[in-house]
Amino acid sequence: MFQKIFKKHYSKKYAFVMDTICLVIAMELLLFLNGSILIIRSLQDKLIFLSFSLLCILIFRGYSMFLRFTTFIDISKLSLGLLMSIVCYSVYIGADTKAHYNYLLLLFYFSLSLLVFYRLIIKILYSRTTKDDMLLNTLLYGAGTNGLRVKRALDDSNSIKVVGFLDDDKSKTGRTIEGLPVQNLNNYFQKTSSNITRINQIIITTNNLTQKNKNTLFNIFKNKKVKIFKVPSIDNLAVNKGAINNLTPFKIEDLLKRDQIKIDLQKNKKLYFKKTILVTGAAGSIGSEIVRQLLNFSPKEIILFDNNENSLFNIKKELEYKKSKTNFHYLLKSVTDLNSVDFCFSNFEIDVVFHAAAYKHVYMTENMPQATILNNILGTKHVIDTSIKKKVSTFVFVSTDKAVNPTNIMGATKRIAEMYVSALSSKNKTKIITTRFGNVLGSNGSVVPIFQSQIARGGPVTVTHPEVTRFFMTITEACQLVLEAGATGNHGEIYVFDMGGPVKIIDLAINMIRLSGLIENEDIDIKFTGLNEGEKLYEELLTNHENLKKSHNKLIFIAEKEKIYSSTKTMILKLIEDASNSKSTDSLVSSIMNIVPEFQSTNSNYKKLI
Repeated sequence: MFQKIFKKHYSKKYAFVMDTICLVIAMELLLFLNGSILIIRSLQDKLIFLSFSLLCILIFRGYSMFLRFTTFIDISKLSLGLLMSIVCYSVYIGADTKAHYNYLLLLFYFSLSLLVFYRLIIKILYSRTTKDDMLLNTLLYGAGTNGLRVKRALDDSNSIKVVGFLDDDKSKTGRTIEGLPVQNLNNYFQKTSSNITRINQIIITTNNLTQKNKNTLFNIFKNKKVKIFKVPSIDNLAVNKGAINNLTPFKIEDLLKRDQIKIDLQKNKKLYFKKTILVTGAAGSIGSEIVRQLLNFSPKEIILFDNNENSLFNIKKELEYKKSKTNFHYLLKSVTDLNSVDFCFSNFEIDVVFHAAAYKHVYMTENMPQATILNNILGTKHVIDTSIKKKVSTFVFVSTDKAVNPTNIMGATKRIAEMYVSALSSKNKTKIITTRFGNVLGSNGSVVPIFQSQIARGGPVTVTHPEVTRFFMTITEACQLVLEAGATGNHGEIYVFDMGGPVKIIDLAINMIRLSGLIENEDIDIKFTGLNEGEKLYEELLTNHENLKKSHNKLIFIAEKEKIYSSTKTMILKLIEDASNSKSTDSLVSSIMNIVPEFQSTNSNYKKLI
């Protein structure tokens, strides 16, 4: 019945009629309760008071509201209008005694109470017109200002019902906000574990949620098909489509990333402000994020060097929309072409180089050793040799944990590139820094987007081995630390990033399925496919000859320098020459093994060469 009554907004005439009835009831109540002192007796008196009241409420815009969305502001308008009508009526009758004023005060009280009462009844009845089993029971994490605003925005939703708040602030827990309880996350479900079963979703309304609490939140709800979303800050809620459409899913990155990384802003700005910076591989996942973060320090120019036309076009279109005084230059060229590299350095006075260009996909590089040698080793040689020749102040080489005790061609070629860079670090004035980190979440070809697409198709989600583990870091975190290493590092050092603990890929897959509101092996199957060529069960961040020492940043460590002999450099140059001359694959791989003795090829035909 309520759905039929409240299916639309009614016009002002219904409010006029209801208010008239309420005012008449108020006058009759006073007649019944206090008939000895009356100043509204005749029909004429009643009509004049009604006219004053309705007109004054209208003047104060009391009828511009929707009855079913009545707020405190609307009640204030009613109060002011009704108060003005009482004043006008008192002047009309010439009220001059205490009894008159008491009567008018009671009339104001009864009239306002009835006007507000029926409006609140309508609001409550309207809120129940949608069946509860059709509503999404929602908890808001964060009982601050943003949480309250989100709650009020969701109150008008026909699909969401806010049932309470969660917060870690002890001064807030145990209290209520607009009638809804504020509870501590752990205590809430210890007291009433059945609450979990009736919660459909969690909306995080605060940006101050620690990484520990994010993981606690996810672990509590991951078995209950409860979806977790985030909502922007109050300032962003007004942009575009409001609170409901600004909800973003709680992603796997939110579970794996760290609390805010602290970097030395002054040293970063000193190195990058008003400088000309070259980024190779600038259209890739890491390179493009390095470019985005460099903009925070207002460099004079950024040269984006990449051989991928589509990706370079995409980053160009993105940067066109950024309001930046930095000049951008786009070079569609390859680091394997020395003439292209010379062209770049001859046309720009480059101060800093970030060398991120590389072939990185294990499976693809395993089957193309020649191309990988040329791109990862020769390309690095071209860029660093030219950087030294042109007296660039800082050269930052972006490496990988797969270069440590490598089991595949990609890792081995990156290790050789590290060795070549290290061999030059003690013989010139260019500050040469190597950064080494693990898998980057969300980068092109990484496991996260692959799992996302598999889940979207309904599965199966494919995992190579139940025991395989990897280190993970978000793109933003990795690039923040790359810039930090470049700005604060010393000459010739290898910087190893704290990747946190290793993550089992099977756990990653399960968590991503749960974040989608599904259950593994019920809604989405998990299939084990076996290790790929060149793949190993776990990654490492240090070779057998390296030790770590702390740096100024708790997330960056310095690997002990390893001496690179001139004979090793000679072998590297011979390997490049053989690859350029298209020597046989077996010959090239054998040379790689000689240069990198710790290279142990796994799940590959190259095992026969060991």
